[in-house]
Amino acid sequence: MERIYLSIPTKEEMWFKKELESDPKTMDYNAGYNVSYKGYNQNDGTIQEDLKELQDVWFCRWIGYEPSRYFAFIKRVEDDAYIGEVYFKDETPNGHEIGIVIKGEYRGRGYATEAISLLCKRADELGIKKLFHQIPDTRLSAIKADLNNGFVMVKNNIPCGFTKFGKTENEVLLVRVNSK
Repeated sequence: MERIYLSIPTKEEMWFKKELESDPKTMDYNAGYNVSYKGYNQNDGTIQEDLKELQDVWFCRWIGYEPSRYFAFIKRVEDDAYIGEVYFKDETPNGHEIGIVIKGEYRGRGYATEAISLLCKRADELGIKKLFHQIPDTRLSAIKADLNNGFVMVKNNIPCGFTKFGKTENEVLLVRVNSK
């Protein structure tokens, strides 16, 4: 029996995206990058976003655009607790890029592997042939979750052009091809 399910959010549920992005324990992986965009805190990786903007702008860009874009919250079956979020977006000709964020308090419990499995099933249902995930090579848990779901590492040591706390990072490229 599955422990989680994917739920396309309503505008009213955007409070969870705001909560997720403003939680230092959840966003610690995102800290230290030399980027400057609205709301980003380099020290702890959090992103402070206005709830109304999430509801009125972000929501309208992401929800209802399958198969080009798909976004869902990860929720626990037993109590509907919000665990995190997943997405894919069309980055033709490379395929659809995936992303996942697991709330800090739920990491290390296998939810990422399960959520990526569900995300891959949704992509298969929509006829998407190729998913990819290009992430820093230091994100070992994310790499493991991808590999557990049929992704193959096709390239590593990719210079990403970003620095994290002054150190240049490298990325890996993982790809999953649906043969159906």
